[in-house]
Amino acid sequence: MSDTPIVVTLRLTPSNPEAFESFLAEILPDTRKAKGCRSCKTFTGTPGEGDFMLVQEWDSTADQQAYMAWRDSTGVLKSFLGHLAKPADVQIWNANPA
Repeated sequence: MSDTPIVVTLRLTPSNPEAFESFLAEILPDTRKAKGCRSCKTFTGTPGEGDFMLVQEWDSTADQQAYMAWRDSTGVLKSFLGHLAKPADVQIWNANPA
């Protein structure tokens, strides 16, 4: 088992950030129960700017990729992307043994 932290930085469309937060509240319980998901936290930036961040920790990149494939197959990923003003910036990190 490895540590795979993933940081997803988002810029929301300015129309309704509250709708995105409600959407996340609906879908994140399933994310947190997904195979290999150790944690999933959300953060907001400056109010009114539309900046949002997800910080997830997975057992492996393969677990996270399987999760994303599942979200894509259910249509949730498309709905998620519809809230964004620009593509998400996804950074996958590796644990440092130091």
